[in-house]
Amino acid sequence: MMRVITCLSVDHNLSFVVLAALMCVVGATVTIGLFRRALQNEGLRRHGWNFLTAVSAGSAIWATHFIAMLGYRPSAPVTFDPVLTLVSILIAITGSGIGFSICAKWQDRSGTIIGGGALGLAIAAMHYVGMFAYRVEGIVSWNQAYVMSSIALAVGLSVASMAAAYRWAHGAKRHVTTVLLGFSIVVLHFVGMAAFEVSPVAGAGAGVDSAAFSAMALSILIGAMIILGTGISSYLIDDRTRAASNEQLQRMASHDPLTGLANRRALLERIDAGFLSGDHFGYLLVDLDQFKVVNDTYGHAVGDVLLVDVADRIRRVVGPNGFVARIGADELAILLSGTDEDAVGIAYEIILALADPFEILGDIVFTGCSIGICRTERAETAEGLMQRADIALNEAKRTGRNRVFSYEEGMLEKVAARHQLETDLKTALENHEFRLVYQPIRDLRSERTVGFEALIRWHHPTRGLVSPADFIPLAEELGCIVAIGGWVLAEACREAATWQDGMYVAVNVSAVQFRTPLLFAHVTQALAESGLPAHRLEVELTETAIVSHGTHVAQTLEALRALGIKVAMDDFGTGYSSLAHLRDLPLDRIKIDRSFVATAATDNSSMAVLRAVTQLGRDIGIATLGEGVETVEQMRLLKSLGCDAAQGYLIGKPGAVEPASSDLSADGAFAAKAAR
Repeated sequence: MMRVITCLSVDHNLSFVVLAALMCVVGATVTIGLFRRALQNEGLRRHGWNFLTAVSAGSAIWATHFIAMLGYRPSAPVTFDPVLTLVSILIAITGSGIGFSICAKWQDRSGTIIGGGALGLAIAAMHYVGMFAYRVEGIVSWNQAYVMSSIALAVGLSVASMAAAYRWAHGAKRHVTTVLLGFSIVVLHFVGMAAFEVSPVAGAGAGVDSAAFSAMALSILIGAMIILGTGISSYLIDDRTRAASNEQLQRMASHDPLTGLANRRALLERIDAGFLSGDHFGYLLVDLDQFKVVNDTYGHAVGDVLLVDVADRIRRVVGPNGFVARIGADELAILLSGTDEDAVGIAYEIILALADPFEILGDIVFTGCSIGICRTERAETAEGLMQRADIALNEAKRTGRNRVFSYEEGMLEKVAARHQLETDLKTALENHEFRLVYQPIRDLRSERTVGFEALIRWHHPTRGLVSPADFIPLAEELGCIVAIGGWVLAEACREAATWQDGMYVAVNVSAVQFRTPLLFAHVTQALAESGLPAHRLEVELTETAIVSHGTHVAQTLEALRALGIKVAMDDFGTGYSSLAHLRDLPLDRIKIDRSFVATAATDNSSMAVLRAVTQLGRDIGIATLGEGVETVEQMRLLKSLGCDAAQGYLIGKPGAVEPASSDLSADGAFAAKAAR
């Protein structure tokens, strides 16, 4: 040990020792960094990184050795053999390449031992070949114990370095690999130099050959340039490339590729961050109107350009203080600081901005939007915030296009209740929860009941009686009105078949039923199974449904009338209110809406409608019926105008029909039991 210390402190120029150590540290650091890149890659990329690792390691080993050798102070002149000097660096690079390649390919204990051992032997081989290139004018002797010790230490430290490279790839301990590799180079050199002894020859000159010194200096410079130029540059270039790739991947992961806006993932991260920091802001959900129509009409290319232009307009309106994201095909979301009034103001500015036409690829395209708003104060999570804004958006769309609606307390509960009602409605028919009640229809000439209108009631097991106004529109929306309507027809015909005196039953038919081919089948099946004559069935359809579905409805009505079934227009006056419809459509009865009956005595317009409809009905042979009759005065008015029939609470409330008592007297003692 003392020999090694003496060799280091006495036989060497410490300045060169420090420079050699610095070169060793830099070289080992770069080498391990490149080796870790090799471990992270496969195939040709790994081979490329292994080559750079070998060049860096070999150059570091070689440069460390010869810089230290320049600092060695022998007692005799020296020269360097250029061939062996070149061979030594090739040995360092080749041997290092073999060792690191083995370690990269077999990342287990055997790979560590074999690869690390090969690396240690390469360090030793380079050193001793380099020493043979060191030609000194004197008698050279070697201490074999130090030689063997140096080789053993180089191999052991190299194996330990490779083991550390696998075990500690991250954190502060990753530097252990570099330290061990550096030690293996330095220890090998100085223990090996302790084994080297020179006895000067009498009469020998002094000093170092200047040409050899220049060659060595140039070689060291080249070695340093190789280490720093190839190793560090490659490492930094790869880091920059990786950073650019990661940045691109991050942008792709967080942005919509079409519009360049943030995507749903980035939006959720921003909202979550806002909740964590306690920030208050508004969330605007924007849904484009008629976007599918644009795609279907002009093609997806125009639709894509439209989305880009819409995004640009919204960005300009929102400005730098807002965060805009695309979260669906035609949905965008905006985060805005400020008050609720500020958010509403921006929302209307967006509507105005999108109202202007878009000129796209030679076409003029129009669109609009509906916007739902919710503030963070009304939600506790990002999901809750987005859910509430979606509820507000649906409300905005329900009330019309180009609308803004802010979420209000209780809306979520209403949606949940509606969802539960939808679920219950889908099973209500199967669970036999529907009932029919019948409201009498009175002929005003004979003052006798001539029929009943079948009205559906839903007796919910927990909610009790659910109003038809609540569940009929819902059933139409869900499509289950077709099955429910089929049951109503069958049940009404079955009960009507038991009535006396040939009274008819009127059944309301939904517009949704009229749009399906099942209606005709349901009607014929109900008549066949009940045995009810076709002329005792009357189907009722609202004026709006009849007019808005035009030709198809007219054809269905004609087919029903061909069977002998009567057809009535319900709630006349609440829809298009065109008298031409009475002339053109195949109708047997017009039911005048209760609003005209209730106000005719005090409102001239209502009176004019009553008079015109009853007169036209007489002229074209269509019977008329006044709905909602609740007073004797209303009954007398209808009778005086020549109305054929009436219906309302004055005549009888909806209830069950007693088959044996279906004959009703003129004084109003009707057979229908009032619903309680």
